[in-house]
Amino acid sequence: MKKIETNLADLKKDIGAFYKPELHHFIVMNAVQCGDKMEVQWFFNDYAYPGETTCFYALISPEEEVPGMKDIVASAWVAEAELVDLMNIKVENTMKGFVLEPDFESGPLLKKK
Repeated sequence: MKKIETNLADLKKDIGAFYKPELHHFIVMNAVQCGDKMEVQWFFNDYAYPGETTCFYALISPEEEVPGMKDIVASAWVAEAELVDLMNIKVENTMKGFVLEPDFESGPLLKKK
């Protein structure tokens, strides 16, 4: 697997330059709590054999808003909505209420302090 570090300022440019819908399958978006930061990850797999996986990742603070990727990867809205609900990550143009009720107190997948 290739793991490529990026940041929120360059994220759309980096993924946009990489992602080709005829060559890559968007697998999932993931988040890993790393102390007081979150590592947000975007996974892609090549359609061609042997199907290499590429992960773009950015380390963010909980207050930061992640750019939405729907204009580049149409199916990204599902993964973005899940992370908004389950991890309390802020994603551009994405509201709570896809997986959990909008007034649910906290992201249930966050580590308890």
